[in-house]
Order: sequence, then structure tokens, then C-alpha cells
Amino acid sequence: MRRTKLTRTATLLLISLTSLSAVRLSEIDKPKVGKAPTYAALSPDGRWLFVTNYASNEISVIDTADNRKKEDFYAGLEPVGVAVAPAGDKVFVTNLGSGLVKVIDTSTYEILDDIKVGDMPSNIAVSPGGSEAFVTNFGRGAIGRIDVIDISSHRVMGEVIVGVRPLAVAVSALGDLLFVVCGGSNELYIIETASRRVIKQLPVGLGPDALALSPDGNTLYVSNSGSDDISVVDLLDFKEVRRVSVGSKPFSIAVSEDGLVFVVETGDNMLSVFSADFEEITSVKVGKHPIDIILSPDDRFAYITAEEDNRVFVYEIE
Repeated sequence: MRRTKLTRTATLLLISLTSLSAVRLSEIDKPKVGKAPTYAALSPDGRWLFVTNYASNEISVIDTADNRKKEDFYAGLEPVGVAVAPAGDKVFVTNLGSGLVKVIDTSTYEILDDIKVGDMPSNIAVSPGGSEAFVTNFGRGAIGRIDVIDISSHRVMGEVIVGVRPLAVAVSALGDLLFVVCGGSNELYIIETASRRVIKQLPVGLGPDALALSPDGNTLYVSNSGSDDISVVDLLDFKEVRRVSVGSKPFSIAVSEDGLVFVVETGDNMLSVFSADFEEITSVKVGKHPIDIILSPDDRFAYITAEEDNRVFVYEIE
């Protein structure tokens, strides 16, 4: 069931008031990982951080209890996207170079399966119910594709054609909608998961690279690295309601439960924090060429991969 406008307005007001308080980011660690760390994903309990290392073909596992690296293991050719099954027993990793998704056991780090998907799979997201995974495939032409994988059988169950160079994907909390941004065609695609049908196609900023949902699920934030701004999309009316200028090349984005918006600005090597109504609260320098940001389940810590440092920077949020 969709929320009403009244619920959305009340929620945003509460979030805005909560977010007005000061926020401090303190760097507490920066563990070394493999070469060219790209994306990361947390285990459901928040204990283990899995980091794909594009240039060394491996995943680094960080114990978030002490921020020390526990293990490096082989993850296929050019691993990029990573997602953990809701049960925490499997990790799904896209291999950009081989067109595969590797399924890896989180207890033994053994490869359980190779799933053949589209051309140049870039990212992956798992449905909240844990039954399906959605893979974005760059392709090599004017058409991108989303593959739908059954998590239990590891089979591709269907596909959805989207725009040019789909990179980021997110699933609604109810699992009924899929959101995909296409960096080559500057569009947001909204897909009904049950029918695997595109129900809306929206223009956003230039070079959209990432997206994140608000806590109430009524707003989607899209980071546009080509136009240095954030598109704010109303999911009740399926329209862009605002575009906010930020720093240079915003590449990834995350939203805390109290509505704070965290933006990694790759061009500036910055992490910036905004209130729900996009007033900047604070910003800090973070590594060389930061890529991805993951918030801990309790929103106390932020983990940022830094591609040229071969590290993950850990910040405490106070």
C-alpha cells in the first residue's frame, strides 16, 4: 500500500527537525584492502564488510568489531558489485570482465556457482524478502539490461531492457518496485518487480551513478556525477521535484534512518552530510578517489572505499 501525502509530509517534517542538529564525522580507522576497492556490502548483522577489489580480482572481508581485515579471497575477473543474501550465508559478486555473477559461501569463501548474465554486469541488489537478485548490465551499445536471479536456484528468471549504461539499482522496502539509473542516457527507470515491466522513465541529471531511498520510502535521491547535483524524486507522483547542487562528481549516496543524506564527492575527495531538506551540515576529506559509502545498521559508522588508496575509511558519526 502506498503512503498518503499527509503521511509523507509529516514524516519529512519530523526528519527535517531531527536533522537540524549538528553532526560530527571522526575518522577512526582506514584498513588496507586489495587493489582498487570499488563497492562494499555489510552482512545483515553488520559484523562483516565485504569489499570488491577491481584490480586484484578479490574480495576483502573486514571485521567491523575492530576494523581489521580478516581475509582476502578470489572473487572472479574484475569484481565490481556485491550484495549479501538476507540470511547472510551467500555473497553475490558481479564480474565485469567475464559477464558472470559469482555466488560465494560466506563461511568458507568457496565459490558455489557461476551465473551467466548480460554483458559487463556492473552492480547488484537483493530483494528485502531474499528471493531475487537484480543485476545491472552495462552492455556494449545503446541498450542496457537488468537480469533477475532466483537466489535459491541461482538461475536467471527474466530480464528487463532499460537505457544506456545502467549502473546503480535499489529495491523498495516492500520489494514491489525496482529503481535503476542509466548513466549513458541520464534516466531513472522504475520497474514493477512482479511483472518485470517498466512503469516510469524519468530524466534526471547528467551521469547518474547512484541512488538511495528515504526512510519512509517516498523519496528517491539520485547522485549525478556529470552535473554535480542530486535529483530528488517524489515516488508518490513519480516525478523529479528538485535538483540540488553539491560538490564535484557526486558518485555514491546513503541515507540514515533519521533522514541525513551522505554524499561521496569523488571529484573533491569529500564526504558531505546534508539534512533532509538539503542544507549542508558538515563535510570532511576522505582518501583518494572515494567510490562507495555504506552505513552501519545503527547509523553510527560510515565505511567509504577509496580506490587510489586501496583502503576503506571508517568514520564515526556523532
